[in-house]
Amino acid sequence: MAFMVLHGYAIFIFIISLNEGVIANSCENDNCKAAIKLPLITKLNAPLKAELDISGLTTQLKELIGNEVKQAVSVAMKDLAENIMDKRAQSAMENLQTYNNRTISSFLHEMEVKMETNQNITSKKILSLNTMDTKLEKIIEQMKENHMKKLTSIESEATKNSERVAMTAFVPSTTTHLSVGSVVKFSVVKFSVGIGTLSSYINTGKFVCVKSGLYIVSTTVESNHNGAEFHIYVNGKLFTKTYKYDKNGWWHSTSVSIVIELNMNDTVWVQIGVTPTQIRGDLHSSFTIIKIH
Repeated sequence: MAFMVLHGYAIFIFIISLNEGVIANSCENDNCKAAIKLPLITKLNAPLKAELDISGLTTQLKELIGNEVKQAVSVAMKDLAENIMDKRAQSAMENLQTYNNRTISSFLHEMEVKMETNQNITSKKILSLNTMDTKLEKIIEQMKENHMKKLTSIESEATKNSERVAMTAFVPSTTTHLSVGSVVKFSVVKFSVGIGTLSSYINTGKFVCVKSGLYIVSTTVESNHNGAEFHIYVNGKLFTKTYKYDKNGWWHSTSVSIVIELNMNDTVWVQIGVTPTQIRGDLHSSFTIIKIH
């Protein structure tokens, strides 16, 4: 509003100043006044002149102009500052956006590289684990094979131990005269293994086979009767015999050994031959049987 009034005064003064002699200046004691001469006409059409003092108006006008200029400059500076700030803010936002885009792009690229690296590492680890797993499987298989071999060996040894059959026995010292056809009882058993009928053998003098296989049978008999014979029987049949030839009254030993295949319940024993005889007991007369296969 003030600017509009100022604008009106300025136009008014400008128009009047276009006429010569309209504006006059007068000074008294260093006080100068500015006046405008205005031509007037009375109701009787008589010419008149009036002076309009515009000194105060000029001062007010200057102040108003100064204020308006300051305000205008302030607004312009504010607008300029805001414009500059907006541009700076926009530039900063653009720079921040660019930086963020670059940072995100760099981060994504770094993550891709790390993921590829991790994937390669993971692949290598998986390959290493697979290789280790294969090695472990081989080791386990080898351990199983060795274990099975040991078990087989133990079982074989256990089987062999369970199939072992052996015995050595002697004629007791109380044995004296035996008639023809008598079974020689080697009842003093010094060693035996795998003999299931040991008590029966001691009582009868006949070995009964409980485990089929290949056997060695050996016997040694010491006698003092000339022409004495000792026969080995298998299942009631004569298998072999041995003969003692020397003077009567002289102790002399005779031995015989055979290899024979025996089956379950086959029976082996030693029997007196064609003539009665005296057998020397204790450790002089023995019977041995061994399963060799």
